[in-house]
Amino acid sequence: MLLIFTLILVVVLLSRILEERLNWPFALSAITLAYLGNHFFHLDPLGEAFPEIVYLMLPIILIPDVLGVSRTELRQNLGSIIYLSVVAVGIAIALAMGLTHWLAPHYQFTLGMLLALFAPLMATDVVSVSSIFSRFKLPERLKLYAEGESLFNDITAMILFFFVALPLIEGSDVVWSELQWSLGSMVLESVFVGVIIGLIGYYLFKYFSDSIEQFLTIYLMATMAFLVAEHFQLSGILGVVVTILLFKYLFDKEGHYKKFNLSALYQSLNRESTPENSFRAYRKEAAYLGMFANGVIFVAIASIVELSLLWQYKLEILYAFVLTTVLRALLLVPLVAIKKHPWRWSGALTFAGMKGGLAIIMVFSLPASFEYKELFLSVVVGVVILSMFVNTLLLKVFLLWQAEGFALDKANDHQSMGEVQAARETLKQLLEKDTVTSAYNPLVFEDVIEKEMARAQRYQEPFALLAFEHDDANFVGNELAPLLRKSDYFGKLGPQRYAILATHSNIDAALIVAQKLHERLEKLPIAVTVFATGDTLSMLYEKLEQALSRNNPIDVEL
Repeated sequence: MLLIFTLILVVVLLSRILEERLNWPFALSAITLAYLGNHFFHLDPLGEAFPEIVYLMLPIILIPDVLGVSRTELRQNLGSIIYLSVVAVGIAIALAMGLTHWLAPHYQFTLGMLLALFAPLMATDVVSVSSIFSRFKLPERLKLYAEGESLFNDITAMILFFFVALPLIEGSDVVWSELQWSLGSMVLESVFVGVIIGLIGYYLFKYFSDSIEQFLTIYLMATMAFLVAEHFQLSGILGVVVTILLFKYLFDKEGHYKKFNLSALYQSLNRESTPENSFRAYRKEAAYLGMFANGVIFVAIASIVELSLLWQYKLEILYAFVLTTVLRALLLVPLVAIKKHPWRWSGALTFAGMKGGLAIIMVFSLPASFEYKELFLSVVVGVVILSMFVNTLLLKVFLLWQAEGFALDKANDHQSMGEVQAARETLKQLLEKDTVTSAYNPLVFEDVIEKEMARAQRYQEPFALLAFEHDDANFVGNELAPLLRKSDYFGKLGPQRYAILATHSNIDAALIVAQKLHERLEKLPIAVTVFATGDTLSMLYEKLEQALSRNNPIDVEL
């Protein structure tokens, strides 16, 4: 087992290096290196315990993904995500089943068999999608579509597989009217479990003051939600998602009710549990654990791959891969048309349909006596591997090809409509400095920040970000110029939000600049933050948002 653990660490480390140095997706590197490791070392114990291993890793993988989802954006785009992860999945499975029954009658697949084959193939891998999307300048809504769909279509696929397909295969009588009721009840009960565990976990989190104890509590509540839901034959994934989302909501609302005259006990329960900067540190640590958990899963997948079987069923694998990809592309058309998104979004979301270990878990769960288990297992494993390689390569090529268009789309996240229309003339105009304030536009300013983050990470040199809001661009341009050093960068974060990147500046130096800025800009509130190891661009923006929201003269968010 020590050899296997060492191999997992090597796979994770090398995959991370390839991702950082060569911009090669973590998942693709991990599965390749894991297969090479399996060729030279004895990894059968992982293959024999594959379902148990993936179930063990699932909550660990889900936590950073759910913690990174914006509740506000999720709520605003909930209809689109439900379409992608529930409606489109259901229609795609139905069409795939019908076409397969028509094109391959010699197999004599029953309804339950077809559902057991295609339900797993609709569960996409959020880690692979996030890994690639994070490397490109893409609109936040497009990222949310892909990541939100990957989180929730897993739930849809597992519900259909375990609560409909398996009972049909095992010969149980399924009454469709009763089935609708039982599925609805199961979803509500899974949500209920998630809510209860989330509440218990949140107040347990508040009880502890030690950061390690609080961090472990987050994992405890997620695993408990998964275990309790699975014990009652509910959806463990849905339980985990609801638990973490509720925890995030309660954490964000801490102290909100103190302004009311409530009982001392209730106010005590709503006291602040931990500073926001500590919570961001938990997100970083969760991402590291999630990376290791994915390494475990990819090594486990490699241990069950039998190339001879994949080659034997190569036509069936290719058929299933092409069919599910084409159906995915077709069902994205209504969403893109109704929401009036650029058509390139449809291409990005189509290629973002990489499959993961969850699909293999489901097909592994088929009864040992099932006559087509070898076929189904080979097809699903083959499609998972094929999608990791083909979809990843196609997605990267497509995003590079359409990079200019996606950059313009991303401008919609930051610019007013007038600015966007002007920017659409040419990409060069978009990337020029604002003519009134001489501030970098949001896209190029993001590049500046990310380059400074890489430099700070490598050379351990601090830098600070200061932000403020003002509606008079002429005033900002005239008053700010004398304060800027040659090494500083001035940019826009939004139509009326500006920021200064102060290089080689720790918190003390940043506060001196903030004080001068506050006095020069008519006593406007100034937000200050400094880069900490492991911070992402979104985390830096969150810090500035938190500090500005408090409306203090000078507010520091670390």
